[in-house]
Amino acid sequence: MPEFISSRTFAAGEEIFRIGERGRHAYFIESGSVEVSIPQNGDTVVIAELGKGEIFGEMSMIDDAPRSATVTAKVDTEVIEIQRSRFIQPLKSTDPMMDLLLRIILARFRDAQRQLSGIKLAPGEVDSSMEEVRALAIQRIHNEQDLRRGLDAGEFEMHYQPIVALIGGHIAGFEALMRWKKEGGYISPIEFIPLAETTGLIIELGRLALETGLKDQARFNADFAKVFPDLAPPFMSVNVSGLQLSELSEIELLVGIIKKSGAVPATVKLEITESLMMEDPDHAADALKILKALGVLIAIDDFGTGYSSLSYLHQFPIDTLKIDRAFVTNMDKSENTARIVRSIAQLALALEMDIVAEGIEEKEQMDALRELGCQYGQGYYMAKPLPAADILDLIGTRPSW
Repeated sequence: MPEFISSRTFAAGEEIFRIGERGRHAYFIESGSVEVSIPQNGDTVVIAELGKGEIFGEMSMIDDAPRSATVTAKVDTEVIEIQRSRFIQPLKSTDPMMDLLLRIILARFRDAQRQLSGIKLAPGEVDSSMEEVRALAIQRIHNEQDLRRGLDAGEFEMHYQPIVALIGGHIAGFEALMRWKKEGGYISPIEFIPLAETTGLIIELGRLALETGLKDQARFNADFAKVFPDLAPPFMSVNVSGLQLSELSEIELLVGIIKKSGAVPATVKLEITESLMMEDPDHAADALKILKALGVLIAIDDFGTGYSSLSYLHQFPIDTLKIDRAFVTNMDKSENTARIVRSIAQLALALEMDIVAEGIEEKEQMDALRELGCQYGQGYYMAKPLPAADILDLIGTRPSW
């Protein structure tokens, strides 16, 4: 069994836990039965009897407040003990508002039980963690409101990081990266992208990114053609959230945005994550089929850091693998990491996919990736993400790496 689950046996008449004790575990009855009781008017009142397959002590999965009842084995009973620590942290970190709502429900339930049993709370005996959770939930609400306000106020803008052809050293494309400019400074995407994902606002932000990115691509390509008349026009890579591809109607909207932009579909690259294909392969196949029918390119972002199931690589119409920056940054520091990069490169080449290596910070990394057969790279060694106006200036300098 996993380490957070263990099996215990209680003899008939043995208390599993007593009312008022701190709750640390929930229990699943494998065999036998238990009775749940509370004190009432000086007597012990059995309020429930539970048997095989039932769960008790589940309130401890929310917090470690005192048990609201006593549970005793009626006969020799085997239970699976589930540790609270396995579940409480994911709950807290995933959604503070859900954490708060569950705690409020729990507090009101326990208060009703206390009133029923005549138990009075001692002065100051409250859930000490409630205020902390409430503060986190309120902050989450304010952050969501701020995100919506920023979207309505046009505070989100696109920056673009050049993607360089490792053979030739010229600009081959750009990745569109969203930035939130607020009160004169920038909010890190690490902060607002997860919030946008959980609130669903990532769908609107994704539409904005695609519309703006393709509009700016037309400007970049016009200047690029003047400076590099013999080179193919740069492609534009835009990140697409799994939420944007979860409904066919939203996919059709993305198709409409691409068509309306006038962009050549073969110069539009949509970056998706591995999780999309692994969580719902059938839907992913339908979604990618629609997009590929338009003629756009599909890239797997941060390859190797997610599910990394090799099975989907030949099942879905993928054009590009992007090697995550964590591998590129450490490939000259760890032989194991270098082996991973070589393996990804060999795999992509065998499947006739393009490779984009992210996070190149040194010339030596660029040279090593070129030797491995990687066609493209991006990173601070070449250029950091820049606003559209600065990209136009960069193109004018005829850069080469």
